[in-house]
Formats: sequence, C-alpha cells, structure tokens
Amino acid sequence: MPLPDFHTSDPFTLGIELELQVVNPPGYDLSQDSSTLIEAVNADVNAGEVKHDITESMLEIATGVCRDIHQAAAEFSAMQQVILRAGEKHHLQICGGGTHPFQTWQRQEVSKSERYAQTLEYYGYLTQQATVFGQHVHVGCQSGDDAIYLVHGLSRFVPHVIALNAASPYLQGSDSKFACSRLNIFSSFPDNGPMPWVSNWQAFEGLFRRLSYTSMIDSIKDLHWDIRPSPGFGTVEVRVMDTPLTLTHAVNTAGFIQALACWLLTERPFKHQERDYLLYKFNRFQACRYGLKGVLTDVHTGEQCTIADDLTRLLERLTPYADKLGAGSALDDIGMMLKAGKSEAQNMREFIADGGSLIGLVQKHVEIWAAG
Repeated sequence: MPLPDFHTSDPFTLGIELELQVVNPPGYDLSQDSSTLIEAVNADVNAGEVKHDITESMLEIATGVCRDIHQAAAEFSAMQQVILRAGEKHHLQICGGGTHPFQTWQRQEVSKSERYAQTLEYYGYLTQQATVFGQHVHVGCQSGDDAIYLVHGLSRFVPHVIALNAASPYLQGSDSKFACSRLNIFSSFPDNGPMPWVSNWQAFEGLFRRLSYTSMIDSIKDLHWDIRPSPGFGTVEVRVMDTPLTLTHAVNTAGFIQALACWLLTERPFKHQERDYLLYKFNRFQACRYGLKGVLTDVHTGEQCTIADDLTRLLERLTPYADKLGAGSALDDIGMMLKAGKSEAQNMREFIADGGSLIGLVQKHVEIWAAG
C-alpha cells in the first residue's frame, strides 16, 4: 500500500485514544467480553468512537478531532457515562492503568478481525502478551515537514511523558520494580523504539518506500514506533504513555503534549541531528524504571537532572503556549502533581504496602475511573 499524501490539518488540534481494561467483578481479573460492551454502547455514542483492540480484554475509546482539551474532556465524559451504564447491565467494569496486575497472558483471546489474526500468526504469543494498556495522542500538523520536525522534537521528551503517566508497576502478579513495565512488553517486537532517522518528509517517503519493498509492512499502521507521523490524519502520534487511572489525567497529558508541540513548531528551538538519539534508549529506560525520579543525561553536554526537575522547568516555558491553546489548567494540574511528588505507580505501591491486595487494587482503580 503506498504512503498517502500528508493531509493538512489545523495545527495543534487533538485526538486522544485510550486503551481500557475490561474486568469481571468480584474477582477483578480481565474479562474476555469487550465485544459485548462495544455492541451495547456504539448506538449511544454521539462523538468519538468505542472499538476493539487486539484482545477481548481491551476496550479502546477515542475522541474525534478536538480543538482543545475541553472538547476532548466533554467527549470522553459522555462516552464514559454510556460505558458505565452498559457495564452495569452486563456485569462488567472498566479501569485504567498500563497493565492489569495479575492477569495471565495465556488466557487472552485475540479479537476477531483479519488484521489481528495476521498479527497472531506472525508474532505468536507476543500478540497475547501485548494485552497492556496505553494512551496515544495525535497532534495536527500543517505539512509533512512540520510533522518530521515535531517527531524529532517530541522525541526529546519521551522520558517526560512516560514518567508523567507511569501506571504499570505490577505485572503477572509481581512487582516489576519498574514504574512503567508496559513498554518492556514491546521490546521483542521489531519496530519498537524511535523512528529511523530522516531529516524531512521527502526522506520519510523514501524510507517508507524501502520498507514497503521488503514486504515487511503494508501500511503506516504496521510501524509501531514510539512516535510516528500519521499522514492520513495529518498528525504526529505519541504512543509511549500508560493509560492513566482517570480521564482527567489523560486529558492533562494531552494538553501538555499539545503545548509542547506548539512551542516546538513556533520557536523551532532545536536543530535536529541523528546523534540526538545516542542516549534515547538510556533516558527512556530511566523513565520506565524510576518514573519521575529517573535521571536524564544530555547527549551533547553530559549534564544530568531528574525528570521531575526538568519537567518543572519545562512547564514554565510552556505556560504561554498552553494558555494560548486553552490548556493552562492541564499544566497547573501537572505542576501540583510534581510538587506532591506522587505518581500513580507510587500510589499503587503504597496501597499494597498498607496491606491492600492486587484484587483490591483493581477494585480501587475501577472506582477511581468511574469517579472521573
């Protein structure tokens, strides 16, 4: 399939996707009934979309094209109410979090579609292990060249958004010791990590042609990079975040990325080069392992600081752009989170340390999601 022309979008418009957990009370293991919910809710969803993901334990909700985070929040809130009503009727419940803390991958049923069947045939058990839950944010761009600049610019801040949303410390019934264990699941896939280096859209088209000639990919959807251009939508898609526990936090993360994109494309503060990526995986690992306490190393100067400290400085720089986009409240909430020094992963560990069970943890996450 040829690469589509880059669709011109209004700059900094938003689209947000969330992969949610479908669980069965009272045991709160993952359900295999997302199709039941999807059939029950789609007739009542007026904006956005509720759809399948790769396994039957996953429910994906997505906004339409939104002007700002307030429109996105309204669409998610309406979808949430429809899903909660359908879940109550069918004895199913929903929660966020990047991983389910005690599910076993062997039980996961791959959703019925030709594409997912091909994925299962090609990747085997890795497909079922990918029953993990992430947030994706699309940001509108005016041109392909803007999209490539934005991919490189946002890549500098991959550790920041991983740490902000880290919500997957427990995996397969154990404490993983990671703040975000979800991204480790994808390390065995061949297209994991950053996009290969290109300097502009013409070079990206050449990259895509070379990949297509190998017959390894059919479309841009087969390239699951951390951040990728989506020419059909006219966006850049950031794909590294865990699904947070609340819709509010998901919307705040999107507002942060939107303000970051506006600053990057307005000020053009970096002259991107291939060597920028030399420490990409090291800094990404720090975010996954330690969350906000992870240490960033500047590839050019060797200077180091914590992700939390760098985020605090970055919020000040982004405030004028966030205010321009109506996303100032998102940065305010993130700033309060940083001052409190508590991530969702830390809160989960404290719940267990205080005597809570993993079943109780999922039950708590169900209550948190329903409360917004």
